[in-house]
Amino acid sequence: MIILAACPTCDLLLVLSLMILLGLFIGRYAERIKLPSISGYLLVGILFGFVLLWVYNDDLLETFLFITKFALGFIAFSIGLELDFKRLWARRNEVILVTMIQAIGAFLLTAVGLWIFGMPIHIALVLGSIAIATEPGPILFLTKRYKTKGDLTNTLVPLHGLEDAFAIIVFGLVLSYAVGVDQGVSMTFRNIMEGPVFELVFSIGLGTIIGFAFRSIIRKLDYRDRDKDMVVFVSAFVTIMAAIAIANRGLMLFGFSIHLSPVLLPMVVGIVFANTSTPLARKETEHMLDTFSPPIIITFFTVVGAEMVFFLFAGDFTVTGLFIRFAIVYIVFRLAGKLLGTYLGARIGKASTSVRRYLGLCLIPQAQAAIGLALYAQSLLSSSPYTDKLVLIVVAGTLVYELFGPIGLRHALLKCEDCFPITDFERTR
Repeated sequence: MIILAACPTCDLLLVLSLMILLGLFIGRYAERIKLPSISGYLLVGILFGFVLLWVYNDDLLETFLFITKFALGFIAFSIGLELDFKRLWARRNEVILVTMIQAIGAFLLTAVGLWIFGMPIHIALVLGSIAIATEPGPILFLTKRYKTKGDLTNTLVPLHGLEDAFAIIVFGLVLSYAVGVDQGVSMTFRNIMEGPVFELVFSIGLGTIIGFAFRSIIRKLDYRDRDKDMVVFVSAFVTIMAAIAIANRGLMLFGFSIHLSPVLLPMVVGIVFANTSTPLARKETEHMLDTFSPPIIITFFTVVGAEMVFFLFAGDFTVTGLFIRFAIVYIVFRLAGKLLGTYLGARIGKASTSVRRYLGLCLIPQAQAAIGLALYAQSLLSSSPYTDKLVLIVVAGTLVYELFGPIGLRHALLKCEDCFPITDFERTR
């Protein structure tokens, strides 16, 4: 009988390889039954999560969190590459109005709903600010998968960049207020500067610097060089890794602790490169990243599924009526805020019918970014029956949003015929 030698790292690689391979085939089967492949990836991750609970340890969760941070940064960079300022400028009023109104709608409805059902107002406001965040992964994957073009896609992609910036501002201000209430002190100018202001400014500033550095490297490339693909890929990969590392480390500057956005910073890198480099350089970079992205996308969603199981069922967690009540309120009121906010914003911004009817369905998914905000908030708030469940409420919501959100996104893209060119894949089904 053959027995493998003990090696925790090797065991993790083996599990990941099985998750990716099984995710690939379950995802393909999901598409055959008219579900997005993302739902298949998540299902595989959830199943593996329950299996891995038998051998769960903190190192395993930390490794999974590291993997999802890298994948999220990769996705954010790829979305940044899609943002063309020329096209965005022509729709600026519509995009800004829809972004702000749907974000405010999700924030207010979620916070007020939780407060009405018994949650302290400062914790309810924190969860309301987290409700603004939308997961970029399904947006990137499905718009590329179905090669969508039109009003819906042209509003959806740039909206996410603005939404993330707005979420940082609201979350930072609300968290400063919540920490003040929690510790019995008033919100100070230093709290505000260390929170949303510095996070936004430095995320955009450092992302701009890294983006220009990447552009400078690619500008020196000779496109007649037979190794150009390797140079483009390695340069892009190193740039993304640097952006992710800096975003997740944060900064210490003159005594100020500066938290950086793991979504906004790499997204800005992609935006700067896409809008300052040549069309050829941008096309080559997108081509190389699209070639490399499938295993990253599958890994991200399978690992996110396993993470959610760990958060919900590992440790001393017990299902209580209080938790179930707040989780349901969070899920329902965030959904209502997104749907009503996008419709109202699209009407005020005089957007097309497709945007008014279907954009809200595209903003349902929520996962790693929201969980990261919840973990950060919980680390600053003292232990109580409410703060202890803060992360779990968000995770329960993301479990629902990630399983069913991509279905709504796919339905919106397919239903909105003016932005969906039918592909050979769809014709043959």
